[in-house]
Amino acid sequence: MAYADNWDQVTNSDEYYYGVGQGATLDEADKAALAALVSQIATSVSSDFVEIDEEVSTRGSVDHKSRVLNCVKTYAQATLTNTRSLESGKEPDVRVCRYIKRTELQRIFEGRIERARDMVRMGDECLGRRQIDMALEYYYHAYSLIRSLQYPNEVRGEDGAILVNTLPAKIRQILRAIRVEFEERDEANVRLRFYYSDEPMSSLEFTYNDGRNDNCSSSVKNGHGSLEMAEGYENRQVLNLNIEYEYKQQARGDTELESVLNVITKKVFPEAGVKVEAKAGSKPVRNDASDMTVNQGVHENASAAAASTDEVTPPQEQPGMHLTPDVSQVQTQTEDYAEIMAKVVEAARTRSLGSVDRYFTIDGGLPRYRALLKMGAARVMGTPDITLFKGAEDGRVVARGLQMSLTYNSRGRKLTFVEDVVFTFNAEKKIENVTFGLGQTATNDILCKHPGWNNQTKELLMEFLENYKTAYCMKDSVYIRQIFSDDAVIIVGNVVRKAAGNGGLSSNRELPVSLAGQAIIRYNRYDKDTYLRNLRRCFDRNEFINLRFSRNDIQHLEKFRDREVFGIQIGQEYSSSTYSDVGYLYLLTDLTDRTLPQIKVRAWQPREVPLDSLFHSGHFYGN
Repeated sequence: MAYADNWDQVTNSDEYYYGVGQGATLDEADKAALAALVSQIATSVSSDFVEIDEEVSTRGSVDHKSRVLNCVKTYAQATLTNTRSLESGKEPDVRVCRYIKRTELQRIFEGRIERARDMVRMGDECLGRRQIDMALEYYYHAYSLIRSLQYPNEVRGEDGAILVNTLPAKIRQILRAIRVEFEERDEANVRLRFYYSDEPMSSLEFTYNDGRNDNCSSSVKNGHGSLEMAEGYENRQVLNLNIEYEYKQQARGDTELESVLNVITKKVFPEAGVKVEAKAGSKPVRNDASDMTVNQGVHENASAAAASTDEVTPPQEQPGMHLTPDVSQVQTQTEDYAEIMAKVVEAARTRSLGSVDRYFTIDGGLPRYRALLKMGAARVMGTPDITLFKGAEDGRVVARGLQMSLTYNSRGRKLTFVEDVVFTFNAEKKIENVTFGLGQTATNDILCKHPGWNNQTKELLMEFLENYKTAYCMKDSVYIRQIFSDDAVIIVGNVVRKAAGNGGLSSNRELPVSLAGQAIIRYNRYDKDTYLRNLRRCFDRNEFINLRFSRNDIQHLEKFRDREVFGIQIGQEYSSSTYSDVGYLYLLTDLTDRTLPQIKVRAWQPREVPLDSLFHSGHFYGN
């Protein structure tokens, strides 16, 4: 496509939109030119922009031209930066002309339409998997992108339906199917159960009023959520919640989407508001040896139970509620472990930590346990439903099923996360490690998707991922340094758009990869030392870091017959006090030395794709 190469061709032709800027520096003049270009485009298309709902400011209605200008600016931040430019003069008197062919504007609009349709497809897929929070996020983000278009009422989905009509209906339908029930109260901490279509929800975010602040945040994990009431409001009987659907935090770092969400007026869905009746005077369920559930006979006697007159529902038919290990993976001798776990959990409830020191190893389990209890005002939630697994090595036993809530006050907001906590016993029945669990979805994926793998391999994978997650949450840079091999390929990804007229990305440190249905992704590649240096800075500036893992896909590299090498792709929600995102983490890991796993490749990408389409693991790991 031919472009102008001088001022007269641009300014004297009806073929281009253009803006001219002047400044003391090239950067200053360029910004002024881009602003002028945006203003010209907004003026030109203003009469054709269709408003689909009323927008109101504090002083009354937002005028139509201002709304159009704001919408066009969202393109300027994401796409118009790739326009052509002409320059004249020298500093301190520089002139820049930014211009774009009028025919290219429709192509830019169409790019946003296709992105919105892609989000709708992902939302449909997430809804089918019961990933309700991600479905809400994709639907609302797609809806917002469409509302920023010139003709929103003309955008149709794959079924031919008009998306600005169907997307709000989908969001309302999801919100109406969410049910919240009061479970119990422990002083200021309130525990709730969340269901979608009568099934426990795997994850969700919500805000609530703690009696003083309307903007407290919390999350749901494996059907459970908790909130922390302000002092003086501990016995409030009506709790006010709002289900999150805007997910602006997840758009951070995505220039186009972030700018759209900041410009387009938030669509209010009354269905997101939930009132929960809390039972007055309810008492916490005490957690001692008499009432803590330890799964044992249910698993080892499953066949006999199924043949009895009492009907037993298999764990697989209770999604989001239980771990589903095979009989052979479960520890059968449970009495000693159950007694120790009851005492450890009770000590956590009462903060009488010294009473259980003898059950931990001094150099591993005890400091980790105490560090966990210092994080986010940690609280035990409900009655633990403990499953005891055989460990990855003979003699070790792993206890999974305890849930704790972590609450942080960050930047004027109260945030609560629900975490599974995992305890690993050594052969002497002392707790040698305490980690955050993967959650039931991710754990069950490993347990159930690979019937040909032996139980120790499955347990090894779970323990590796649990240690990995915990190291980031606890900012354990020493452990992270140990598990990354010295020659590790570490790739940090972000979505970018290919510059017009640029045949590729220029820096040799950047590896462009284009996946089906995705934008161009720029992967910045770091060596181990650089990555760890950046990570330590990240740890220092964040009060907290939280990782939530979900569904996963794991490949065993069979060509390494004498080694345990795996490619792991796992859904990750990353939250910190300064940043959050959602995507998929890829780890190529050598687990041959079970005491010291080695990560050979670490990469991030914004969505799930087949492993072979992302990176062929063999390309990274030589023969």
